[in-house]
Amino acid sequence: MSELDLLVVGDVNPDVIVTAPGLTPQFGQVEQLVDSASLVMGGSAAITAVGAARLGLRVGLCSVVGADDIGQLMVVRLAEAGVDLQYLRVDRTTPTGMSVILNRGDDRAVLTAAGTISSLSADDLSALPDRLARHVHASSYYLMAQEYRDALPGYFGRVRVARVTTSLDTNWDPQQRWDLAELLTETDLFLPNEAELTAIARSPILDRAIEVVGEYGCDVAVKRGERGGEAAIAGASYRVVRTPPVEYVDAVGAGDTFNAGMLAGQLHGRDPGTSLAMAVIAGTLSTGGSGGTAAQPGLDDVNAWLRSVPVENFGRDGS
Repeated sequence: MSELDLLVVGDVNPDVIVTAPGLTPQFGQVEQLVDSASLVMGGSAAITAVGAARLGLRVGLCSVVGADDIGQLMVVRLAEAGVDLQYLRVDRTTPTGMSVILNRGDDRAVLTAAGTISSLSADDLSALPDRLARHVHASSYYLMAQEYRDALPGYFGRVRVARVTTSLDTNWDPQQRWDLAELLTETDLFLPNEAELTAIARSPILDRAIEVVGEYGCDVAVKRGERGGEAAIAGASYRVVRTPPVEYVDAVGAGDTFNAGMLAGQLHGRDPGTSLAMAVIAGTLSTGGSGGTAAQPGLDDVNAWLRSVPVENFGRDGS
């Protein structure tokens, strides 16, 4: 096969999204009626891969599913989205992971049965060619097995020797140790949300947190939800604060679609500010549907909003 634009490495699983205002589960065999429930594509890596494919990239996914019905459903949905699955492995000993998301509009709780989510191994990384794609993105670092996490910096280093760029979105560290130093030194672009970034940098001040992480030698693009995004790339700084209007449904997977927009911009040869705007537009538009992939935009949809979403180029002091 010809070279991919993007290889995404990480998790794939179904999400069961249960939505109701003020939702609070009650035990004692109490039955509660909710507004909606849906079974959708989940997993940060899978959502990023599908979003990037919709934005015109040739995308592959390295992940693991179980040999069960929901694993097969994820394979079918990924294939329908045009994602290359040559390096997706079926584990016949472990069920496909699954998340139940309790969404009450202003906040959500996530219950996850890890299953195959944490089944990626050092051997899976070793089996990947040095240059399968122009760029490699890793998702959900803290959900993965320690063996895989220990091997990921070496894999990033190996592909970078082959002139492949790398990016990382860790999601939240449940143990809040944020032990990322070795991995960040092999990462070209780090894609946290604001809470993750300030926790990693141990500074509540965003500009300072970006500087701290940037000292590892990586660029940073930060998701700020309805406040847009901010980035420090190749010594320049960018901010997007205006977002497209959208009839909000939920924010599940919006950060992963932000990743897809940022990577699509870069891999399509757009300048850093435009890439950040694409990330913010894509992430915002995705909140108009239930789950991570239902409302992900295509490239024409994102391009149509670029003139309405200005980019500020500013100094690290905010000026």
